[in-house]
Amino acid sequence: MVENRTIGRGIGYSGPVAVSIADPMAWVRERWEQRALGDPTIFVAVGSLMRLHQMMLAGVERVLKEFGLNRNTYMLLTTLVLSERGASRLSQLARSLMVHPTTVTLLADRLEEQGLIERSPHPTDRRATFATITPAGRALTAKATKALSAADFGLPGLTVENAAELAAVTTDIRVASGDKMG
Repeated sequence: MVENRTIGRGIGYSGPVAVSIADPMAWVRERWEQRALGDPTIFVAVGSLMRLHQMMLAGVERVLKEFGLNRNTYMLLTTLVLSERGASRLSQLARSLMVHPTTVTLLADRLEEQGLIERSPHPTDRRATFATITPAGRALTAKATKALSAADFGLPGLTVENAAELAAVTTDIRVASGDKMG
């Protein structure tokens, strides 16, 4: 049985609002339908993804904090680990991480100070800089990845089967939204 409680009045609604504390998005769906705003399915899906994203990031950040990392520094290190030679142009890292080039420069500054990456000039393009992961960076990334894996990467209870389904659905949406390499 879902427990309900009254939390106040909605905008333009004179009666008390009963909220399902088991699922806030069920409350959104119910209110959307009461207001005759059309089919709430896509809005509820987007709202669910946004809430899940925030909860997942909080879980990931909690784990990474133990290693002196945050999600952006971890993702930069992981991108370097996954690269062919453990190195990438800073501009390519910015595109891969979907952040501003200045952000990547600041992340690289921090990681270089920690001895986790090294920067070097591009051999033929004076404007480009390479970031290369160091052995210490690889070791820390491996430890952080093991800890994140133990914490289900911030998605507790996600099964391998559900993860495959989630990846398939989100891949279709990402591709339709223009997500691509490079």
